[in-house]
Amino acid sequence: MNDSRLYKLINVFRRISAEKAIVYRCFELIPEGGFVVQSADWIRLPVDSDAMRQHERQLWEFFCEEAPEQRSGPSASIEEAIAAFDAEFGN
Repeated sequence: MNDSRLYKLINVFRRISAEKAIVYRCFELIPEGGFVVQSADWIRLPVDSDAMRQHERQLWEFFCEEAPEQRSGPSASIEEAIAAFDAEFGN
């Protein structure tokens, strides 16, 4: 199937502490608009390069396996999409 939908990847960061953060992997749907969160990656110091590579690989595996908006419905704003993701997955 040839899906011509376009997506814009947006990384949104939340600092949890001086040693922890979350990177929300968000997509903007183009041209219809709306935002979805594909995943949220926890980053801890010291940074583990193997874990970072795994986060990146998982992002693209999820993206290729299923359209991001099929995992969760689009939200009108990126903040709403992150709040919905956190509510569902407990971040």
